[in-house]
Amino acid sequence: MDQEPFKIELFVFPDGTSVEMMVFDRPRRAAASRPVAPSCCAPPPPPLEPRQDQACPVCGSGLVYPEDWERSGTARWTLHLRCPECETRRAVTVGRAAVERINRSLHEAARTLARETERLTRRNFEEEAERIADALRRDLILPMDF
Repeated sequence: MDQEPFKIELFVFPDGTSVEMMVFDRPRRAAASRPVAPSCCAPPPPPLEPRQDQACPVCGSGLVYPEDWERSGTARWTLHLRCPECETRRAVTVGRAAVERINRSLHEAARTLARETERLTRRNFEEEAERIADALRRDLILPMDF
């Protein structure tokens, strides 16, 4: 099985949390799918202002997330962002601080989703167990039900 080449990079967040991330060294996409200006002709765009990369410019949703990212120099990254509400896709160039902020935001959102999933699963299980116990108390479950 062929594996893509990658590097391990350490991201350290302001709260002291550190995360090692696998950064894949992927070839750039074909020019037809994503135009790339020659680096000799145009300077790279400046990094985005804080939080500008986390809101959709079309619908204003805060649910924008990166579908792909690649290094654009030593301290910059090009992120390909998608808005799940209006399906807007765009590419932005950001600095390392923005990438770390986005990583932190994604990590916090994943933890929130995991907690909510656990809470809902537990609630559903408790409700179902109570319904089964009630049915057993009322002799509503018969051998033929199995």
